[in-house]
Amino acid sequence: MKINKNWQAFICACSMMSMLLIGCQTQPVEEVPNSLSTPIVTEAVSEQSIYNKAYESYSNVTELGLIINAPTDEDLSHLNTLEHYEYENTDESMLIIPKYNGSKITISTVEYTGERYIAKDVLFTQESTPEGYGLLLKTNRPEGIPQIVITITYKNKSFEELIINNGREGNTGVEYLKLDNEASKKQEGDIVTPVQDATYLNGLNRFSKYEVDMDKDGTNETIEVYCQGNIAPDGSYLFDDGQEWALILRKGDSIYPLFEKSYIQLGKLEYTAYIDYDDYERVHIIVAYKTGTNIIYYDCTFDEESGHILREQLYEANNINILKDWN
Repeated sequence: MKINKNWQAFICACSMMSMLLIGCQTQPVEEVPNSLSTPIVTEAVSEQSIYNKAYESYSNVTELGLIINAPTDEDLSHLNTLEHYEYENTDESMLIIPKYNGSKITISTVEYTGERYIAKDVLFTQESTPEGYGLLLKTNRPEGIPQIVITITYKNKSFEELIINNGREGNTGVEYLKLDNEASKKQEGDIVTPVQDATYLNGLNRFSKYEVDMDKDGTNETIEVYCQGNIAPDGSYLFDDGQEWALILRKGDSIYPLFEKSYIQLGKLEYTAYIDYDDYERVHIIVAYKTGTNIIYYDCTFDEESGHILREQLYEANNINILKDWN
């Protein structure tokens, strides 16, 4: 029996309800008014390109954004949309530029937990940054206890920057908001790419279909279960001792095999789909492969770097005899 480090994720998923499935013109700079009191929530129209050109003029690296300390008029002139937020009445300012269009920027007060500072009350929110966006923040950088934190989020990646003075050197020039090693560490697992065989599902009946926005692009994909078994007129399923099964994610014209088409003797395929609110609302699909003598569980998520599906094995048990499988 082999249990990897992500077994805890499986335990969490299994506590949820399981779905058993048998069956480029230059635009003028737009000035947005500032505020000193109530939280601000603003929205912007998403552009086709995910990359903010205002960021690309500084860097092509993989951070989520940058901060320009004491920006000049020339720095501001490169922006299509310049938004202002004044936390303090001061001459000090910083310019925040996200790397990706459609990023979420939040400014919050902070609270010390005894171990670290965490975001508390939201003061400002930009839900979806447009092309050429920058946020001009007026605030001092305290030398002691920080007062506010900036959070930039894009899909399942997030970065927090405490606004505090950087010791003797101070804060000058450009600071890149780079993910730490733990946050940017690539998940282990296999990348699942679309099948190229147009006859992949021939001879199988679709037993179930469920829609979910797996990659957070605003368009739903579908999770589909196929089997060689038949469906009776009353909707019940008719099986032999063994038959071929397939579990796929359909994205447009592409078919991703979450579990490859396989002959399963005295067994079945199941899955549980859920949203993890502690993982930036990432969609997970837990796939369960069961036969009379072995069990394998996989966790399938969307991989932003490859644009495909990441499948990670959570648990495997072989040479077993299943005594009871209640459902």
